[in-house]
Amino acid sequence: MNTAPDTAASEGGLRLLTILEALCGFAASGASNSELATAAKTSAPNVTRAMRTLIAKGWARKGDDGRFYPTTRFLRLALAALADVQRVETRLADLKGALA
Repeated sequence: MNTAPDTAASEGGLRLLTILEALCGFAASGASNSELATAAKTSAPNVTRAMRTLIAKGWARKGDDGRFYPTTRFLRLALAALADVQRVETRLADLKGALA
């Protein structure tokens, strides 16, 4: 897997995804703007912009406590990816069993 930075990638897009990754580490407790900025190694204004985008997409929400949380809509994406991997693993195990 190539881990070198992609110079064609959008800096803002990469920052947003880094903030989303950080947000997932606060799924139960929520995160303040400053906690996300620290976790994502970015500025608070960058977090504010990213969170507006994530909220507009339905992937995050701001609680009554002022903290940010990932939404079940985003979490369902992660579970769908996991389910797909599990389907492939099951199919591979079935094929290996048939060849044994």
